[in-house]
Amino acid sequence: MRTEVLSTLSLAQADRYRQACRIAPRDDAAAEQLLQELLATTPSACVRAQLQSDLAAITTFRGHDTQAVADFANALQLDPECATARDNLALLRAAKTPQKSSRCDGSGAARPRIAVLSLLFNWPSTGGGTVHTKELVDFLQRDGYDVRHIYAVQREWGLGHVAPDLGPQVQPVEFSIDHWQPDIIRERFRQQVDRFAPDYVIITDSWNTKVLLAEAVRDYAYFLRIAALECLCPLNNVRLLVDDGQLRQCQQNQLATPLACRTCVASHGEMSGGLHRAERSLAGFELQEYPERLRRAFAEAEGVLVVNPFIADLVRPHTQHVHVIPSGFDVERFPCEINTRTREPHEPLRILFAGLTQELMKGYFVLQQAAELLWSERQNFELWVTADPEGMQNAYTRHVGWQSQENLPQIIAACDLLVFPTIAQEALGRTAVEAMGCGRPVVASRLGGLAWVVDDGVTGLLATPGDPVDLARQIARLLDDGALRERMGQAGREKFEREFTWEVILQRYAALFGAAARTRSGADERVHISGALGERR
Repeated sequence: MRTEVLSTLSLAQADRYRQACRIAPRDDAAAEQLLQELLATTPSACVRAQLQSDLAAITTFRGHDTQAVADFANALQLDPECATARDNLALLRAAKTPQKSSRCDGSGAARPRIAVLSLLFNWPSTGGGTVHTKELVDFLQRDGYDVRHIYAVQREWGLGHVAPDLGPQVQPVEFSIDHWQPDIIRERFRQQVDRFAPDYVIITDSWNTKVLLAEAVRDYAYFLRIAALECLCPLNNVRLLVDDGQLRQCQQNQLATPLACRTCVASHGEMSGGLHRAERSLAGFELQEYPERLRRAFAEAEGVLVVNPFIADLVRPHTQHVHVIPSGFDVERFPCEINTRTREPHEPLRILFAGLTQELMKGYFVLQQAAELLWSERQNFELWVTADPEGMQNAYTRHVGWQSQENLPQIIAACDLLVFPTIAQEALGRTAVEAMGCGRPVVASRLGGLAWVVDDGVTGLLATPGDPVDLARQIARLLDDGALRERMGQAGREKFEREFTWEVILQRYAALFGAAARTRSGADERVHISGALGERR
């Protein structure tokens, strides 16, 4: 026990504590009784955390590792600075992770077996997180990993609809509406994971219900993938609020301020879609214990995978390891020749908006206002919009129809610049990255992950969110300067190849698994009471 903690005990309490530490290796029952008596009589959170950690160590002596992991995590909730609980938790989780033989790479190193879990998955999908999940499974498999994607099918909720067949690497788990309950969900996912026996589990596509899947695989080394601000913003995953008709960017997050977020959901529930409301209820969001369960899911994770450093900063206080790994992109969809656009003389410049025009957070209404301002001064452009019905909507707006993932690169390449006027805290902005893959400059809101994806003045220009005047000004800079468009487009392509292709992203996953494996193999499987006074045998 830390000296400053031990000093808060009375002399009699300190003597009993030292006695418990001495006898624990040979008489765990007597040591447990002494520690429980001390736990019942001390009000200090840091002392209680240390005692809870010592009791968890005794639990491991008895072979109950799953309960011990939960108890060490509880100790860290009482005192995040409790080094004994933190170190013991890391050692125990490393020691209890199953070691499997998987396919080897060219160096002879064993490839880990990976399970990917989704509760809210459909395919095809235009959601960036879902696209990443599907491609993650595909590209890990192509790279020689043994991968299994385990996802829920719940027809009344419209979940798990997959067409066409995605192959043998996917494992649907069917649920009737009567069985769509937390305990049954945990049990069935755990059964499927046990059958596959992975080295690592990646939990994705599950929003607030990540808690359920984390609880299902607590005995495995699992990673939480945060594709937006799910788990941080239970309202709509983007921390966007409307108060008295005014848009507002919320700065709270559910891990740090759970009561504030619960109050927000109660007062702004109309900003949640039907699926958000349903999945919150399924996760148990309204229950008093939900914040503790969520924090435990993060604390026990092998790591949390986020798509930009801003989200990493929000998550870092609540987990052992945070890794910035953005979505991957298939370079075959973006061949180098796609970068070339030949524009006929007097042909209008094309500005592309690729997104849902009716979705408030995408900010299409801001772009409409900016385009109107631009048209009042110049008539040398067309605004292309991925919306139906196709055709000219006014003198300068052309609907080109909704585009599939396969067709979108060709539409981007047929335009001169892409505009991403979001008013919400997008985690990445998938279409902005795709524009860079096509060698096109981007004008985007200075907000969320876009401010990280787009290097202002290098690969594109950033504008004030929700400000049509500033948006029009930045678009005009690119309309006026062909050399600037070409230079930024080339820089964007270089960044795309350097940071966002699947070849690069797979290297990051390989490093992630390798680091975790080294941690596991380096663990000596000793779990201590107070760091040195007891040893697991």
